[in-house]
Amino acid sequence: MARARRPLVIAGRGALVSGARDALVDLADATGALLATSACAHGMFAGHPWALGIAGGFSSPAAADLIRRSDLLLGFGVSFTQWTTRHGALIGEDATVAQVDVEPDRLGRQRPVDLPVLGDARATATALAGELRARGHRPAGVRGDATARTIAEGSNDAVPYTDTSTGRHIDPRTLTKAVDEILPAERVVALDSGHFMGWPARHLGVPDERGWVFTQAFQSIGLGLASAIGAAVARPDRLAVAALGDGGFWMGLADLETAVRLGLRLFVLVYDDAAYSAEVHHFGPMGHPTSLVEFPDRDIAAVARGHGARGAVVRTLDDLAPVRRWVAEGAPGVFVADAKITPDLVADWLEEAFRGEH
Repeated sequence: MARARRPLVIAGRGALVSGARDALVDLADATGALLATSACAHGMFAGHPWALGIAGGFSSPAAADLIRRSDLLLGFGVSFTQWTTRHGALIGEDATVAQVDVEPDRLGRQRPVDLPVLGDARATATALAGELRARGHRPAGVRGDATARTIAEGSNDAVPYTDTSTGRHIDPRTLTKAVDEILPAERVVALDSGHFMGWPARHLGVPDERGWVFTQAFQSIGLGLASAIGAAVARPDRLAVAALGDGGFWMGLADLETAVRLGLRLFVLVYDDAAYSAEVHHFGPMGHPTSLVEFPDRDIAAVARGHGARGAVVRTLDDLAPVRRWVAEGAPGVFVADAKITPDLVADWLEEAFRGEH
């Protein structure tokens, strides 16, 4: 650590459980390190000027570049899976990888690591920072104006893109950025699984690590709405947000009645492209028929209103006006936005994941 010139601290679910945020920030300050998280610990360093966000398929261009250039990766409670490392592409050839975990079987399980350390994330980070200061270590790191510009200009929200919106469909990136501005900042976002999931992960901000519920342990769709209901019950002081694909919404439809009956404050954003689109985009190019995973277009907002929720179909930014009014009222009850997103837009993170499989 004393020799590192471009260190990076990566926090995972284990760091979240350990309550290691402050200790990791202190360690990063002591070493001049940048900060990142796995997808599971998203939000842990929200608002920190040297935080890169999520490491992996949801990384911003700036984050991916800076992670790849790091000469020391300090992982706390993170498993360095293929998703966090982009199948290893985010780890430079000359980088030293250290992994800290309380479970010995997790050390080096997903990939070889240079320095496996058995220890609690918070206690280990505290001890490391104390030892460095005792030795009179002066941080080198990459913190400076140039790096700050790189982070700002290469953030997920700043990167330009070609808007694919039409009068019938809305670009999911344009949609998500607009929803992020409309909804109150004090929120808990619960993310379902599916092709859509990179857009809310990149563009829906969360206030901290307790504002993020990631349901990907089983890589199963249909868990997002139930998870959001749990978040709404646990944190009534925050607006719960369920980010779902249309396939996941239909799978969890019975849970909508529960949310309405309990009177929860819940915003349900459905990325509706009338398909299990991960399968469409994966198997279609191989020449396989996709009709079994494509659906007729349905009015999900009408279904939501039938359950006692508010609902609106969103095809353009103007169609978000009912959401604005609902938020202005204090966001009472359940609101379901059926966003008809561009069906043929393939998420870059999904293409990258599929390339890694072959």
